[in-house]
Amino acid sequence: MSHYVPASTLLPLHDLSSQPVGKKVRFLGCIRGYDHANATLALTTPPKTVPRADVDVSLVLQTLSIGSLRDGQWFNVIGYIAESRNCEEGVTKVDAIMLWDAGIIAPSKYNQVLGDRINAEKEMDVHQQEVEM
Repeated sequence: MSHYVPASTLLPLHDLSSQPVGKKVRFLGCIRGYDHANATLALTTPPKTVPRADVDVSLVLQTLSIGSLRDGQWFNVIGYIAESRNCEEGVTKVDAIMLWDAGIIAPSKYNQVLGDRINAEKEMDVHQQEVEM
């Protein structure tokens, strides 16, 4: 029996709230806080504080250096949408399965490149559908 593990969908943080619960996603966010008691990182895209991703890192704690989780640091996250949306607070909850430091980020450049990649993937999907017809 084959076990299929779905690939993650690369998205900007502000698109997380439109994803269904259980969807595997990959996104980039900047740490705005860490709740030690709940092992939850609050990630945003500065200068905005909303939308926010509250990322449960309990599954990856053993691979993290808690000292590296500083406000203002950028991280890549792969995880599953745990709570689809909370429109009043603008918070999406994500269960992380992988998390790593993104290094120094130029948010405007990253967003431009990400937008270009998403548009290219959409064009490829359209082309693939035309070929299959």
